[in-house]
Amino acid sequence: MVQPTCHFTVSFLEPGNHIYDVALDVTDLPEGRHALTLPVWTPGAYKIEDFSRHLFDLSIQNPLGSLEEITHDSKNRWLFENAGDEPLHIHYRVYAFEFGVFTSHLDQTHAYFNGAQLFLLIDDYKDIPYFVSLKKPAGWTISTGLDPDHINPGWYKALNYDILIDSPFEIGTQSIISFEVDEKPHQVAVYGHGNEDLGQLAKDLETIVKSQRQIFGSLPYNHYTFIVHLSDKSTGGLEHLNSTTCGVERFMFRPWKNYKRVLSLFSHEFFHLWNVKRIHPDMLGPFDYNKEVYTHLLWAMEGFTDYYAFLTLRRSGLYSVSDYLNALSKKLENYEKRPGKFVQSLAESSFDTWIKFYRPDEDSVNRTISYYLKGDLVGTCLDLEIRRRTGNQFSLDTVLRRLYERYGEKGIGFPESQYQDTVEEVGNSSFQDFFDKYIYGTEPIPIDEALLTAGLRIDRQYSKLKEDDTENSDSSSSQFPSPWLGIDTKNDGGYPVVVAQIYSTGPAATLINAGDQIIALNGYQVKKPDDIKNRLEYDHHIGDTVAVSLFRQGHLLTVPVVLAPKPFDKVRIVPVDNPDPGQKTLFESWLASSWNYDQQASSKTSPPSPAQ
Repeated sequence: MVQPTCHFTVSFLEPGNHIYDVALDVTDLPEGRHALTLPVWTPGAYKIEDFSRHLFDLSIQNPLGSLEEITHDSKNRWLFENAGDEPLHIHYRVYAFEFGVFTSHLDQTHAYFNGAQLFLLIDDYKDIPYFVSLKKPAGWTISTGLDPDHINPGWYKALNYDILIDSPFEIGTQSIISFEVDEKPHQVAVYGHGNEDLGQLAKDLETIVKSQRQIFGSLPYNHYTFIVHLSDKSTGGLEHLNSTTCGVERFMFRPWKNYKRVLSLFSHEFFHLWNVKRIHPDMLGPFDYNKEVYTHLLWAMEGFTDYYAFLTLRRSGLYSVSDYLNALSKKLENYEKRPGKFVQSLAESSFDTWIKFYRPDEDSVNRTISYYLKGDLVGTCLDLEIRRRTGNQFSLDTVLRRLYERYGEKGIGFPESQYQDTVEEVGNSSFQDFFDKYIYGTEPIPIDEALLTAGLRIDRQYSKLKEDDTENSDSSSSQFPSPWLGIDTKNDGGYPVVVAQIYSTGPAATLINAGDQIIALNGYQVKKPDDIKNRLEYDHHIGDTVAVSLFRQGHLLTVPVVLAPKPFDKVRIVPVDNPDPGQKTLFESWLASSWNYDQQASSKTSPPSPAQ
């Protein structure tokens, strides 16, 4: 049976209008009724975007120049009749002015697009080749993970629709630097400028690639593209089959405390090359682009990816042991302060991502838990537990390798139950209790016990305001709690002080609302969030009743709040005093470090500043 041939031409010769002009030329399409659809979401971003809201001026023309009738029968589908097997010219336009890694953007400086926003699918022809060519401003260069077509110069070829959708394009005057690993080219294409050092970035990305390759043994691509967007705010990252797009705040490359966050983003997205893009449950590929795709395993797909993002930075030497443990401490602080960890399980968090994770509200902290955050911490616990049960012979690395060899390398997904089955196979024991409690249940994760197997303990304290300008870290924590209202305020620091969220475990839970404007404590004005913190810290005690004056929808109220003790919110992970040989061995294997890591450099220095 003859299959249709589809060639997209994307034109943007006047980029200032923010409109992509798209033509789809189709040959050998059978006679009869057909449907055109545009994805409603893009893989890796589990949120309905309804990209068709940006599409307009759709027309279909036959070889005689006549326009075919089109019926728009749902939000992302158009129907038409094809009278014969003659070529068809489908034309439409797409508005693109949303700057981000999940979307598409076009202006006078560059063009960036994700296939989900631009490329229509005819019927269910997902398994045929697709071709793309571009009409672009003179002097603009192209960066993409899509392969060039060796028959038609200037064209790109995707073996199927999934690959087409999974291959974003960056076109413009981006800075480009390259490196090779295993004789495979890696391109770093950077749009925008800040305090970046491209040479250092390329060197560090090469280190990340080599470190993660060691887990799986080889790189499953012929070439790889890092698309980097530098702008005034971070827009996150999005993984693709042999590329990624990372949005980085432009001045995050110095000092080291900022740059290490940049490296963690790249490390996370590159690890998705295996975990999600190739190791995934059945429903995460091939995709249904017309509706939500549900899985209970995002804690493993995203949370474990974040775990390995930081762990491989440590193993590679880009992070010191102190860098790694400090990052783990911050994650634990964020986890422990969320009441929602006792309400929503990891499996529920994964399944509900479409309606909760990507659509948070002022009460999300009380009802939900992030599958990134808790999944990362559960990954830590599971890895260390497998190591403990197997005498450090096997680990979570082994689980991922087996899933990759059995499914990922073959290009197929696995049943959801297979994840636990593989863990139990590697651990040579039942993990039912672990999964029931920490993945399908909401019991506190066993992080203390897990870290103890590696000779580490958790020191929980309370954050305190510093009373002087010293940098002594001890001056910002205490064994004794401060008075606590149980609220977070908006982070703009301006007047009035606006409540962002209320903790359900706090004393103000039934008295103050999100959106309230706090103007006074005990009759005295507060002008900024620090005023509240200072007064509670220095002028009040636990058990005091504080009169909080506020505006609620324009109405002045004063409510009495009895101050409660602040929960633990300061975490340090430190070595135990007298580790046994087993703890030392597990620690050294896990973090690729000698036990006496405190004698090593505690952190990297920043990349050198440019000459003044």
